[in-house]
Amino acid sequence: MALARRARVYMTYNGRDAAQMAEYITSFKYTDVASGSSDSISVDLDDRDRHWIGGWFPQKGDRLQPVIVLQDWEADGENIEINCGSFDIDDFSFKGGPIRCTIDGLALPSTSGFKTTERTNTYENTTLKEIGMEVAKRAGLSLFYEADTVGVENVSQDNQTDCSFYSELVTKYGLAMKIYNDRLVVFNEADYEAKDPVATLTEADFDPGWSWDTALIGTYTGVKYQYKHTEKDRTFTVEIGGGDRILTCSDAANNQTEATLIALAKLNNANKGTTTMKVTLKATRRIIATNCVQISGLGQLDGKYFVEQAETSVSDGTKLSLELRRVEGRFTKDGKFTGKTNTSGTNILGRASTSISSTTPEQKTAEAAKQFKKGDKVRVTKGAKTYDGVSLAAFVYTTVYTVIQVGGKNLPNDRIVIGKGSEVTAAVKAEDLYMA
Repeated sequence: MALARRARVYMTYNGRDAAQMAEYITSFKYTDVASGSSDSISVDLDDRDRHWIGGWFPQKGDRLQPVIVLQDWEADGENIEINCGSFDIDDFSFKGGPIRCTIDGLALPSTSGFKTTERTNTYENTTLKEIGMEVAKRAGLSLFYEADTVGVENVSQDNQTDCSFYSELVTKYGLAMKIYNDRLVVFNEADYEAKDPVATLTEADFDPGWSWDTALIGTYTGVKYQYKHTEKDRTFTVEIGGGDRILTCSDAANNQTEATLIALAKLNNANKGTTTMKVTLKATRRIIATNCVQISGLGQLDGKYFVEQAETSVSDGTKLSLELRRVEGRFTKDGKFTGKTNTSGTNILGRASTSISSTTPEQKTAEAAKQFKKGDKVRVTKGAKTYDGVSLAAFVYTTVYTVIQVGGKNLPNDRIVIGKGSEVTAAVKAEDLYMA
């Protein structure tokens, strides 16, 4: 016996309870994005009682908190709730005959100036997370930061909104950002791409009209980066990968660690999204943006795909439309490519899957140490260990130290001696330090 599936939207608004509001909702759309913007909603309302053109007239900044309830969805009597989060009214309109109201909302507080107020600031000797905390506070949001520590020596916000400035900065370092449920979320997409698929989808799951596309030009097989810092009289260079399709870039950097992050981000972002797919499912699933799904039964189109956007529409029925990109793999700072291999033992770029760097590990560690010199001010990343393998005390992760020695007698060439003044605190790996 088929399940009597039904979908309803319950939404609180200006003190009116969800059950009361549900009587007026004729259609609803929730757009859940992986990164780059805020989640959004659009709701159509029947104004048969003329409330919405009267006492319930919307105001920009009013709060909406919708929940989609899927009734009898996977079993009789079992309900699935999709909490869409909190939204501020961004736009609204009316149509007549009969009167209908359409309200659009964003998961971004409309009164914060996050997307409208241009600012000029300079951030020095800080981290990406600390900048995010300041930006989020101004927007009336909390920060959810799920990524490694990224040291920021110096960066300027020059007549930019907090939204555009911080989004560009996060992307520059290879991370992703979105707004959800009063939170500014920063995360590493690579971590989510590595997770197991939440569902396997076949053509039988799709409505007619699905599409698949790939860029014939292919992906980059490596990157060459070079930037001359005139004030420091240093040139930072990064070479990762090899082959015939090399991406070149020269974005500004303050140190070698930053240069490596920028080069990797440029390379991985350029390769991301070369193969995409759009599908609408015949029945809503438990699939959200940042999930991965497995496409099966479509020959060369099969594979693991990352959900860039999930749009849930509720009217007479319910539909889930997905925008997908194939998980192609990524380069890492040690020159490796983390991707699937084919039967010949090479990855999708046609390169050996173990490593595509021409430098030896010894050369890489020596190169990492070159970014530091005696007298530099540095901080230590969390989880770093001293030369003898003993963990450092917790307080050192926020303390600024001075470089006393780079390599030298009785030390490997990738070790940096740090301390306060002339007093030695520890010797740590160069890769565990960043400029303060």
